[in-house]
Amino acid sequence: MGPDPRAIADALHDWARDTDWVEWVELGGSLGRGAGDALSDVDAGIGVTDLADPDPRTGQTLDAVEAFAPVAAVLEQRLGGLLHLVCVYEDGRQLSLVLFDAAARAGLAPQSTAVLDKTGRLTEPLDPEHWTPTEAELREWAFLAWIALGDAARHRHRDHPWRALRSLTDARDHLWKLHAARLGLTYPAFGAVTVENADAPPPPGIAATHPTGLGRTEIHTALTALAELLDPHTGPDLHGLAAAIRPRLDLLA
Repeated sequence: MGPDPRAIADALHDWARDTDWVEWVELGGSLGRGAGDALSDVDAGIGVTDLADPDPRTGQTLDAVEAFAPVAAVLEQRLGGLLHLVCVYEDGRQLSLVLFDAAARAGLAPQSTAVLDKTGRLTEPLDPEHWTPTEAELREWAFLAWIALGDAARHRHRDHPWRALRSLTDARDHLWKLHAARLGLTYPAFGAVTVENADAPPPPGIAATHPTGLGRTEIHTALTALAELLDPHTGPDLHGLAAAIRPRLDLLA
């Protein structure tokens, strides 16, 4: 199965411990939940004292993670204003590291482990309710799911099957989020990932939303199944939207 990814987490801990401007290290993902294995990625965050943008310590962090093991490739990207470093090592292990301003955190995120906490910022757990979607967010997910259903039907009707499949997948992803929220799971915005991590039941009949091919009939069957699963998550104020979208599905009948 290859080298243990926990060795990368240990190397990150040791470097951060000896680096005075790193205040804490948080380990998330499957390793943070205590459910990791040899195939797990190392999903982590570090708290940098008075992090600036740009900040020369970003380069120092990159130099450090590249020294943990022989490197295959590295990517730097921005995620909502945060710097995300992805380092893939030659042996297949992967480190996904987010740099935070240390003071921006006032507790430990759910399903995460504090592997280093020099100043006590991660002592108290953060309230999981922080990640509970609002009614407006739930409405948005349902709204976007119906729009994506209509888009999928339109694309397939125009003989654009791959665009149809993409829209169908988008609609299903929103359904997974709505399902996770209804189950009361933490991080419902991660949809199927959250449901499977919790060993929770999937939406009944979800397999029927996966088309067996890209033909009109197959896509229509999948879209119809998905619309039925979406109905219970569709509030009265969106019944008109659903009624407006359903005729598009019938284009493929």
